[in-house]
Amino acid sequence: MNFSLFVFKNFLFFFCSILFSEESTLTKVLNKKFLVVSVGANYEPYYIANPKKDYPGFEVELAKGFADYLGVELKEVLPLQNFSDHSKAIISERVDLGFGNSTTLTRGKTHSFSEPYIITTVAALVSKHILPPEQEGQIVINKQFRNLNDVKNISALVIGVKNNTSNFDFLKNNFTRAEIKPYQNDILALEALEKNDVNCYVADSLYLEGLLQKNPFLKVRMQPLLGSVIEKQLSITTKKNDLLMLNELNYFVREMKRTGEIQKLKEKYFNSNAWVNESKK
Repeated sequence: MNFSLFVFKNFLFFFCSILFSEESTLTKVLNKKFLVVSVGANYEPYYIANPKKDYPGFEVELAKGFADYLGVELKEVLPLQNFSDHSKAIISERVDLGFGNSTTLTRGKTHSFSEPYIITTVAALVSKHILPPEQEGQIVINKQFRNLNDVKNISALVIGVKNNTSNFDFLKNNFTRAEIKPYQNDILALEALEKNDVNCYVADSLYLEGLLQKNPFLKVRMQPLLGSVIEKQLSITTKKNDLLMLNELNYFVREMKRTGEIQKLKEKYFNSNAWVNESKK
């Protein structure tokens, strides 16, 4: 990088930091000495409502790590249903930061997002009975069914998905031939799949991996479609143009990736069912 450009960029950041420091959430968090965050409700194991000891959830541990980095207490973790709820909580200062939200151009108009701490994709569980049968009529799991797009042209596809999410928007724009049924939350969408009210349930791939760790019997009737379709970046949400907070969030996320801490959390929650209570297995 040209040295004069480097100096200019650092001066610009310093100037903006001073300009926004009075309003920065970072300043407020450091002054009150505690952090309040929102996470996605009913989305284990990102957040676990009744956790086992030492297994509070992927994003709860991430939030605790950021609080420790700032030298403050993680005082409260507020589970919310969708981005609209997170947005209202951030704008009203009910929470300082929001976790578990994917980025979109529309969302970027009203909020700022950190560098992604995890990358996932739109994925699905699909009823095996709608997959093409053999000539003898027996159901087979064809290896071509690896991601959601592989079932795009199957007739009578009825998809259940949580309403007011980027997954719902993706389906509306890309699965125009399928019947799409929105549900208030993922629990209701999954129940619809189990009751045969829908034959395909769409959610994020890592969430589905956690769901299969918790409920391995789902694989008996359902085919997981976890292959990449589009890149979904989960980031930490803050107020728009809160440069001081955004700078600290980006540094924290980069270090968590560089040191392998993010990968350890992924293995702890998505590659193991140790977080599942015995009563839930």
